[in-house]
Amino acid sequence: MRQLASMVAVVLLGAVACESKDTPARLHLPDGSAGTIVQRAIDAAGGWERWQNAQDVAFVTTFTVYDPLGDVSSESIGLHKSPLHDPPRVRFDSLGLPAPVTFGFDGKDVWALRDGAPLHDANRLALSRFNMVGNVFWFSLPFSLAEWPVTVTDLGEQRDGNDHWDRLKVVLDEGAPEAPGDWFVIYFDPATGLIHHVLGHITASFLNHSLWVGRWLDFHDWNGIRKERRRQFYPADIEGTVVGNVVVEQLVEDVRFNNHFPPELFQKPLAVEGGNPT
Repeated sequence: MRQLASMVAVVLLGAVACESKDTPARLHLPDGSAGTIVQRAIDAAGGWERWQNAQDVAFVTTFTVYDPLGDVSSESIGLHKSPLHDPPRVRFDSLGLPAPVTFGFDGKDVWALRDGAPLHDANRLALSRFNMVGNVFWFSLPFSLAEWPVTVTDLGEQRDGNDHWDRLKVVLDEGAPEAPGDWFVIYFDPATGLIHHVLGHITASFLNHSLWVGRWLDFHDWNGIRKERRRQFYPADIEGTVVGNVVVEQLVEDVRFNNHFPPELFQKPLAVEGGNPT
C-alpha cells in the first residue's frame, strides 16, 4: 500500500508540474478602465496565452537615421535575438557588412565584437545598448503592461479632428526592467485595440531632446502575435505634438518565436575582457 501511495503521489506531482509549466502566467491588469484598455490591447495583439507561449524571439531589424533635411544619415541591418518575459538580454548580429559585427547585452553590460575582435568605442556601445533595450521594450508592448512592475493610469480619450484615441500613462516602477525612458503615454485605436502611437520621455544621455513620438505602422500577424512592422520616431512636445521631421525609422521583419536560444548566447565573450578559452 505504501508503494502504491508513493506511485500515486509521484503521478500527481508530475501532473501538477506539467500543469504549472503549461499554464500561462496570470495577468496583472491595472484597476478600472485602464485595465479594460490593456486587456483589449492584449487581445488585439494576439492574446495573453499566445504571448506567454512565446519564450523567445528573433527578427531582422533595419534601423535608419535621417538628417534634418530628411536624407538618410545612417542605416544598419541585423538579426535581433532575445528571450521574452525576463529582464532584457539581447544579441544583435549585423547583416551585409564585410566584417561582421556582433553586439550583446547580458542584462547588465553591453559588449561588441568586430570580426571576432573586441570593440571598446564607448559612444557606439551606449547607442547599441539603447537600441537593443529599446527593441525589447517596444516589441513587448502591450503585453508588458500586465507583466512588468509599472503604474498605468487612464488619461481619458483624446480627439484630433475625426481621430480619437484611448490614452494610458505608463510609469516604470522600482524593479522594472531597463527601458529607453522612464514614462510613456500610449495612444490606442479604440476601434482595433492596437497601439497607434507612443509619447515617451526618453532618458538617453546622448540625445539633445527628451520627448519623442513613435508611430506604430503596418501591423502584421506573426504566428498569432500581431505586431507593428514599422516604427517612426519624431521629436515632440509635452502635449505629444510632433515638432520636427522623422529622425529614426525602424523596420521589423521575419519574426520567429521559440528558437530555444542557449543562455550562453547572450553572455559576454572572454575575448571582450582580453581572455581566451585556453
